[in-house]
Amino acid sequence: MRCSIDLDCPGRREGFVQLNHSDNRHAYGVIPIPIGVVAADNDGPTVLLTAGNHGDEYEGIVILQRLFRDLDPSRIRGRIIIMPSLNLPAVRVYQRTSPLDGANMNRSFGAQDISGPTQEIAQFVEEQLIAQSDYAIDLHSGGKMCEFSPCGYIYAGGGRKRLQNKFNAAHQFGAKYTVVVEGSPGSLSAAGERAGVIMLSAELGGGRIRRENIELGYNGTVNALAGWDFLDHAPEETKTIFLRSRSASSSVMSSVGGVFEPLTDVGQQITAGDTVGRIYPLDALDQSVVTVNAQSSGVIIGQRTQACVQRGDFLLHLGESAEESELLHQSD
Repeated sequence: MRCSIDLDCPGRREGFVQLNHSDNRHAYGVIPIPIGVVAADNDGPTVLLTAGNHGDEYEGIVILQRLFRDLDPSRIRGRIIIMPSLNLPAVRVYQRTSPLDGANMNRSFGAQDISGPTQEIAQFVEEQLIAQSDYAIDLHSGGKMCEFSPCGYIYAGGGRKRLQNKFNAAHQFGAKYTVVVEGSPGSLSAAGERAGVIMLSAELGGGRIRRENIELGYNGTVNALAGWDFLDHAPEETKTIFLRSRSASSSVMSSVGGVFEPLTDVGQQITAGDTVGRIYPLDALDQSVVTVNAQSSGVIIGQRTQACVQRGDFLLHLGESAEESELLHQSD
């Protein structure tokens, strides 16, 4: 893969990263993945801003398209690289995973045992962009399947100093909640961890684009950039509440197939044993309605928006309150 623009020269430039792909439409097809850079005429750090990692999550695309146009090269320090439609093949068709190879881009970073277009994009980003970066932000949402309470996401590892820097970035992003997770080794955040980058992700709603989520993501990204000294003004004083999320115990899954009726909202605090929804049978009247109860307590971070469920489908995802000092102590 190659980039059509020089990422090192000062100024604002937009172009594409060329993904060569031969398929039934074209023997010598090229997929031009958008990339932009806004760079100052001075030395400074590099930040990578991405969205569209999953192709049905458009909030971050709106935010980064807007930000690229708003940034003034004469008023920044360092270099800001922007890829607003990272998984362009999936973005074009409103799918979470790529239509080219069925792969989930956010499980393809650092993968040595898979190949294909999705892994090629991930490899380029990790080896050519993340490797040059000091900071990174990856914007997500729940897409068409679920809704998230707008929140930051950071990985728990990296040692006390780097974790504290990630906490500082989360405070500057300023979402009400920031979820601390162990994460997946194939994610973009994991690529950032491997490179020693100060990395922040965010989940900004889902289901449909909401203005308040766009504003939170835009203002949070700008404030994080200011906190990292990319902009010519100081960051606003903002704070976040940290939640810990464990992949198994923090999830409520469907025990049967049917139609899921949620009885809760994202951002709501629930207690173990609370009724959070009901599942109705699809094809019979003589089957019982299944009541869904939470097995643990916490804040509802994410909730399914699609009504039709199968056994094993995600219904709710929870986060439990965690003190910053406790999380830092555990990183020692």
